[in-house]
Amino acid sequence: MDNYHETVMVSEVLEALNVLLKSQARYIDATLGTGGHAEAILERGAEVLGIDLDPQMLEIAKERLKKFGKKVKFAKGNFKNIDILAKENGFDKVDGIIFDLGTSNLQLTSAERGFSFANPEAPLDMRFEPEEQGVKGSDLLNGLREDQLRVLFGRVLGWHDSQRLARRVVTERLVKPFQTVDDFLKIARVGGKERLNPATLPFLALRIAVNSELENLEEGLLKAYVLLKKGGKLAVITFHSGEDAIVKHFGKRVGGLETKKPIRPSPEEIAQNPKARSAKLRIIEKWQTGKEKSQDLET
Repeated sequence: MDNYHETVMVSEVLEALNVLLKSQARYIDATLGTGGHAEAILERGAEVLGIDLDPQMLEIAKERLKKFGKKVKFAKGNFKNIDILAKENGFDKVDGIIFDLGTSNLQLTSAERGFSFANPEAPLDMRFEPEEQGVKGSDLLNGLREDQLRVLFGRVLGWHDSQRLARRVVTERLVKPFQTVDDFLKIARVGGKERLNPATLPFLALRIAVNSELENLEEGLLKAYVLLKKGGKLAVITFHSGEDAIVKHFGKRVGGLETKKPIRPSPEEIAQNPKARSAKLRIIEKWQTGKEKSQDLET
């Protein structure tokens, strides 16, 4: 189990999705990772389609879940295309879908990815799927205008911090283009909060931009909702306010938001896994007939 990312809020997700001991139940794990949530669902007799963009995560999950045989299917792709991936694998209508938007520890500690400042000499890449994504973190820092950088950092940082950091980036790249994690780390220590390294939020903002995470979440939620049977549920675990705001707004828009206040990890889980402390779980139930199309929700 040492190679597996520590999955957060497993029991809460099972309860939220109403996972039952029946073979007919079908679920989609839209962010499969190393397979923790999918494994818990499969152990209760359901079928699961696991989706992940990262080929490394997908291979780890396949090895972990192979004991479930034909009960589990795998699809490589971005959850913004969940409608296509689901239909290709025969999961047209499902009982529930889980989105866990946390980044795996295996990704964060990868020497080649540059997701984290833990490896200063790593290239400032930050792409979840390097073979399919063209723009790296260093490309954005070296190429965007100051006003565009301010918007990028403003997704996570306050206005003053994002303005200050954008100006620093533009000044620094005139001396030396950004290439490595350390190049950005030297100027990124702003926006620190209690228990957080001051560079955490700038790195998070850059990763979100490289992978279009917020835009993909908006698109993925809409398409996932359409895939649900009437009474089916979305369970979405977020880790920062930008993600949570998108989920909350979407839930209100479709009328099925069950969690006015998000569900938080238990004190026991946080003590065992401190990285779970920022996790928030929201639940959205499908109230409509199941016949609607995506465009019906675009208001």
